[in-house]
Amino acid sequence: MASTDLETLIRLRKFEVDERQRAMAILLRQEEAVLAGLDSLSNEKAAETAFMEQAGIWEGSTFSAYLKHWEVRRSQFMDALDHVRAKIEEARDELSIAYRRLKTFEITQEQRDEAEELEENRLEQIELDEMGLELHRRKENAHVL
Repeated sequence: MASTDLETLIRLRKFEVDERQRAMAILLRQEEAVLAGLDSLSNEKAAETAFMEQAGIWEGSTFSAYLKHWEVRRSQFMDALDHVRAKIEEARDELSIAYRRLKTFEITQEQRDEAEELEENRLEQIELDEMGLELHRRKENAHVL
């Protein structure tokens, strides 16, 4: 088999792809956390709204302040979600680029391996042809004697 002259570069590119995948996984977990926070915030608002329906006037007077604070928190979560999704898009692009680089080296190595194997087969066939010719000559010389 062919010597893997691009093996080091391929390993380096695989490492780069792995690192990009790890970074992507971290960002996806962050996105899940933000979405869980948004879900929790919505559940909290629903619980507060249900409580307010049963509450008296005194408790109800604080509900509008709670809604304002809830909107601020929701806005913060949405900003965080937008930020994380932008980072995910960047990471996805970087992962795509790293993968393309890896594939370029892998394909080049495969082509080199195939070319080397073809050359080895060609040389082997030449050697076998020469051996066949030599055997044929010996048989012919044996018949002549």
